[in-house]
Amino acid sequence: MLVRNCMTPDPVTIEPEENVRDAFYLLRKHGFRQFPVVRDGRLIGIVTDRDLRLALFRPELKVADVMTQRPITVSEDTTLEKAARIIRDKKFNALPVISRDGRLVGILTVTDILDGFLNLFGLSKEPLRVKVLVHDKETDVLEVIKVFQMCSERVLSFVSGKEAGVFYLWVVNCDFDKLNRKLKERELGVNVSKGGECG
Repeated sequence: MLVRNCMTPDPVTIEPEENVRDAFYLLRKHGFRQFPVVRDGRLIGIVTDRDLRLALFRPELKVADVMTQRPITVSEDTTLEKAARIIRDKKFNALPVISRDGRLVGILTVTDILDGFLNLFGLSKEPLRVKVLVHDKETDVLEVIKVFQMCSERVLSFVSGKEAGVFYLWVVNCDFDKLNRKLKERELGVNVSKGGECG
C-alpha cells in the first residue's frame, strides 16, 4: 500500500510570516500537533505545537523563526511500511507528503497509518468470534472453513478449542442465514454460535 492511498490530502498549512501566537491558536483550533509551513505551495518547514508553545511569550517571533527547516518528507509513492518506520524511528506524529514536482500534496499522520494497516489486513470492520462445534468426527474442517469463506467478507483466524470437536473462527461481515443454509445443505454436522470464550 502506498502513502497516496492513506494520507490526508490538502492539509491545512501556515505561512512562514505568520505570528507565533496566532499560529499556536490556529493549531489549537484545528486540534493539530504540527503545521506544514509553505510558501507558494512548496514546503519550506514544519512547526510543531512544542515549537510554538516555547515561543509564545516572544510575540515578535514569526513561524519562520521557530520552524524546522527542510523537514523529512515522503513521496506519494512511498510504501506505507517505509513511512511507518520513519515515523517510529524519528518519533514523529506526522510526515509531509510531497509530489514529484516538490509540492505539498498531503500529510501522513500516525492515525492515517493505523487506518491504512487496519484496511490492509481487513480489520477496519470489527471481526466477530464464532464458535463451531463439530458433532461428526468425519466432518472435514477445511470444508467448514470454505463455507465460512463463501459467506463472509473475510475469515481472519482459526483456533482449535481446548475441548474436542470445538474450534473458533474470527470473521468479518458473515451472512449467518446463508452460512447456516449452506452448512445444512452440505450436511457438515456442525453447530455455529456467535461469540463464546476460547477454551
